[in-house]
Amino acid sequence: MLEKAPTDRTAQQVLAAYLAGVGEAAGAVVSMGNATCRTSLRVNAGSVRQALKAAAAGQDTAETPATPLIVKDMLDRAGCKRQ
Repeated sequence: MLEKAPTDRTAQQVLAAYLAGVGEAAGAVVSMGNATCRTSLRVNAGSVRQALKAAAAGQDTAETPATPLIVKDMLDRAGCKRQ
């Protein structure tokens, strides 16, 4: 979807819905894990692309489990720590 989103309206909508769900999941992880974050959680196509690229060095990104990588990246960028 990341590759198609710039030119495909359906891909844009699917990506937006997916990222909204991932963002909500990350918020729940922070809340239920009694974590604090230095900044707010954020996610967008650019940060997702960067996180997947970094995690998949030498791997086929189509086979990489995206959601855990994206959530970890969000938590790391926001400086989240468990209390």
